[in-house]
Amino acid sequence: MGSRYHRLGVHCLVAILITAASLSAQIPVFIPQTQVAVEANPVSFTVGDFIGDGKLDLVTANQGASTLTVVRGLGNGFFQPQNSLTVGVGPRVVAQGDFNADGKLDLVSANFIANTVTVLRGTGAGNFVQAATLSASGPSSIAVGDFNADGKLDLAITEANSNSVSIFLGNGNVTFHPIFRSIVGDRPVSIVAGDFNRDGKLDLAVVNTNSNSVSVLLGNGNGTFQEPRNFAAGQLPVFVVVGDFNGDGKQDLAVANATGFSTSSVSVLRGVGNGSFLTPLTFTVGSNASALVAADFNLDGKLDLAVANAGSNTVSILLGIGDGIFEPPLDVGVADGPVWISVADLDGDGKPDLLVANSLSNTVSVLINRTSRLVK
Repeated sequence: MGSRYHRLGVHCLVAILITAASLSAQIPVFIPQTQVAVEANPVSFTVGDFIGDGKLDLVTANQGASTLTVVRGLGNGFFQPQNSLTVGVGPRVVAQGDFNADGKLDLVSANFIANTVTVLRGTGAGNFVQAATLSASGPSSIAVGDFNADGKLDLAITEANSNSVSIFLGNGNVTFHPIFRSIVGDRPVSIVAGDFNRDGKLDLAVVNTNSNSVSVLLGNGNGTFQEPRNFAAGQLPVFVVVGDFNGDGKQDLAVANATGFSTSSVSVLRGVGNGSFLTPLTFTVGSNASALVAADFNLDGKLDLAVANAGSNTVSILLGIGDGIFEPPLDVGVADGPVWISVADLDGDGKPDLLVANSLSNTVSVLINRTSRLVK
């Protein structure tokens, strides 16, 4: 099985080099290193040093098993399964933060079917103890940040079944209390925090799948937010990330749109700097785009995008030109049903590597960045 995926990745790498040879931007080189086996239906994960050995580990949310799998990182891009944690039914997203300021990472799991959010206190050795359970109506995504500027981490949670975003303020001891709720668009499924109006206060951007929109909520700095401002995205938006894609010092948004056709799209909404965004630019990627990340994959100083395409079992790399425009996609093959993607330097060489959760093969793909640094 592993050799089959390795051959697929190498073939796709060769195809990238041939197809993109005429592009002006340096072509990134990704080598498929391993397939990490986890439990049933992994749909998201978070990356951090959960074991306390200075190496990056993984925790996957396994929707089909209602568990989280802790996977130990060896520091060279290889991993070993460590242990599993039972959470609520149907975990959709797992996020991290040090919620009691003890220097050890804690976890929070959005359990979509159970209508709960499980908070787990980390021991620093890869083990976790359940600390709190919060109620939410179809929790589908989580943003972690200090939304009231008290030095304690808080949670912003999208509730897909009630078309709302709820804010839970942290008490500083791995417990939380609700303070604010806002109705956004129809079926909110992804959320990200950023400072979109440059006032030093965290704001939120939420993608609403059934409304084909992004709701932007400007923060008041006390855990509450202004009424949402709604901006058009693509068809069936499912994921959002923040980045300055045109180099103007203002935060922009990139949205993955799962159009359901043979191809799907990414919408780039350029930020004006006051909480508003321009009409989106649209770029084609693989089938059923499900998640995306931003990083400088080809080491040219400009932000690029990597998109997981659940319908075509690929990752599309979009190289940024630096003005908000992206080159045609370069596709890398992964395993079955890639629905989540993250970026991290897994082998300590200073280059952004990729990890992809494959929901239908119960694996995480590891793609190591072997791009040569540009000589100036």
